[in-house]
Amino acid sequence: MDDREKESSLAETVAKGPTAEDVEAGPTSGGEPAETADAAKLKEKLAYLAAEFENFRKRVAREREAQAAFGNEQLLRAVLPFLDNLERAMGQEGTSAAALLSGVRMTHDQFLLELRKFGLEQLPVHGGTFDPSRHEAIASVPSSGKPGGTILAEARKGYLLHGRLLRPAQVTVAASPPEDGGGDAPAGSGERP
Repeated sequence: MDDREKESSLAETVAKGPTAEDVEAGPTSGGEPAETADAAKLKEKLAYLAAEFENFRKRVAREREAQAAFGNEQLLRAVLPFLDNLERAMGQEGTSAAALLSGVRMTHDQFLLELRKFGLEQLPVHGGTFDPSRHEAIASVPSSGKPGGTILAEARKGYLLHGRLLRPAQVTVAASPPEDGGGDAPAGSGERP
């Protein structure tokens, strides 16, 4: 058996995944020295692969732990300047309410712009149509000027993360005014002839 055949045979054996008992059982054809040497080499390679796989598994576990612990580092670094701006605003004494509100608005807009870089988007809702997959109705108000299902107000903003809903918007929805039916049965509910 030449080296290529041995490597091919070894590759097939590794692909089949022999058990430790198979390797320890040794050669099956009468104990020829060449087959015993092949079995020893195979056993050595399997031990090496097993050790290498165990090291790989441990390394991946360590990397997962590090990613869980420090995965938000980039986002938090982006948030820190806004925290600084808010702390500066709180430290301002004698500033007019209008100037303070203006600074908070600028910080808010800058914060949203930075979060867009991470895939966060606000759901546009005002004046739109209620969509139960994106909105949570917290109130329904009869409105004769708006068609039923129109969003009248937003109590809490909704957000998308890379196009997937992160949090639904809480909205007040226009309800169609009740029709004056005078107690008549709905259309199409008459008796059958």
